Amino acid sequence: MSSSIPKKKPRRAIVFLSSFIGTALEQYDFLLYGTAAALVFNKLFFPTLDPLTGALAAIATYATGYVGRPLGSILCGYLGDRYGRKSILLATLIAMGVASTLIGLLPTYASAGIWAPTLLCLLRLIQGIALGGEQGGAILIAVENAPKAKRGLFGSWSSSGGMAGLVLSTLALSLTAKLPEADFLSWGWRLPFLFSMVLVVIGVIARTRLPESHEFEAAKQAGTVSKTPLRTLVRDHKKQILLASIARAGEIAWPINVLVFTTAYAVSQLKIGKPMILNAILIGACISMFGNTFFAAVSDRIGYRRMYIIGTLCAAACVWPYFALINTAQPLLVGLAVAIALGVIHPMMYGPQGALFAGLFGTRVRYSGVGIAHQIGALVGGGITPVLSSLLLARSGGSPWMVALLITVFSLIAALAVKAMGKEIAEHAGDENRDAVPGFSSAAPLGQGSAGR
Repeated sequence: MSSSIPKKKPRRAIVFLSSFIGTALEQYDFLLYGTAAALVFNKLFFPTLDPLTGALAAIATYATGYVGRPLGSILCGYLGDRYGRKSILLATLIAMGVASTLIGLLPTYASAGIWAPTLLCLLRLIQGIALGGEQGGAILIAVENAPKAKRGLFGSWSSSGGMAGLVLSTLALSLTAKLPEADFLSWGWRLPFLFSMVLVVIGVIARTRLPESHEFEAAKQAGTVSKTPLRTLVRDHKKQILLASIARAGEIAWPINVLVFTTAYAVSQLKIGKPMILNAILIGACISMFGNTFFAAVSDRIGYRRMYIIGTLCAAACVWPYFALINTAQPLLVGLAVAIALGVIHPMMYGPQGALFAGLFGTRVRYSGVGIAHQIGALVGGGITPVLSSLLLARSGGSPWMVALLITVFSLIAALAVKAMGKEIAEHAGDENRDAVPGFSSAAPLGQGSAGR
C-alpha cells in the first residue's frame, strides 16, 4: 500500500493540468472570438456593409461556433466512447489552438475579399466542434481517473479551467485594446489569438502524459466497449439525457443572465459604466475558479445531487435581491452582486456538475451522454434565455422583475430534474464492468457522492 502512494501524486497532477489547462485554453479561444467579433471583425471582415449590418454579420459568425458545438459533442462522443478519451481530447485541443492561431493570421477583407469572412466562419465552426468535443471529455478524463471519494473535486477542475479561460480572454483583449485604435485594428487584435499557440504547447505536453481513464481501460480489457455508442445512448438513456439537459439549462441560465443580460441592462438602462461591469465580471470569474473546487469538494461529502439542488434553490431565491442590488446603480453594490452571483452561487451548481452528469451514464456511452446533454442544455439555457429576457424586459417597461421570475422558473425546474435523477438512474445506467473498476463495487453510485446515498 505505502509503495503505491508516491505514484498517485504525479498522476493527479497530470490529470489536473490536462483537465484545467486544456479547458482553459479552449474557453479562452472560444470566448476571445466573441469579444473580438464585437470590437473589430465588423470593421475588418465586413467593411462593405453599413455599421449595423456589419456588426450583425460579425455576431452571426460568432453564432457559427454554437452550431459546431453539438456536432462536436456527437462526433467526439462517439469516437471517445469507441476508441478512448485521451486521443480525442488531444485532438480537440490541437484543433482549437490551430484554428485560433489561423484566425490571428487571417488576411482581412481589404486584401482577400470574400475569402476573408468565409475562412473566418470556417475556423469559427472548427472552434465550436472542438469545444463541443472538449467539454464532456475533459470532465470524464478527470472523473474516471479520480479516487472514489473525490470524483466531485476532480470533475470540477474542468469547470474551473473554463472560468480561467474567461479571465484570460477578458484580460488579453483588455490589454491590447489600450493600444491606439489604428494599431489595434492593424495588428493588436491578432496578438491574443497568436498567444493561444503558447497555451496549446503547454496543454499538449500535459495531455500526452495523461493516462487513459481507468474505467475505459477496464471496459476495453473486459471487451464491453460499445461499437455503436450513439445508438445505445439514444435507445437506452433518453431519460438521463433529458434530465441532465434540463439541469444544465437551469445552471447555465444563471451566468448567462449575469454576463449577457445584466451587462446590457446595466449599461443601457441604468447608465452604469461598462468598465465597472466588466471588472465585476472579472472579479466574479476569478472567485469562481476557487468556488467551483470548494463546492465540488463539499459535494464529495454531502452528495452531488444535494449540492446541486442547494445551488439551484439559492439561484431561484437570490436572483431577486441580485436585481435589487443592480437597480441601486451603486458601483460597489452592483459589483458585489455580480461577484457573488458568478463566484459563489453559480459554482454551487457548476462545481459538482461533472461528477453528477458522469454518474448518469455507463462507460460505454458516458462521453456521448455527458457531451450531448451539455450542449442541449447550453442551447436552451444559454441561447434562449437572453432572447426571452430581452422580450420580458421590453414587455415590462424596462423592469427586470419578469426576468428574475424567468431565472427562478429555470432554476426550480432544474432542481426538480436533479431530484428526479435519483439513485435508481445511476444504477439503471450502470457500468457494464462495474465490478472490474476499482471503487465502483464499494462506492456509492457516481451521481450520489460518497455521502449521498
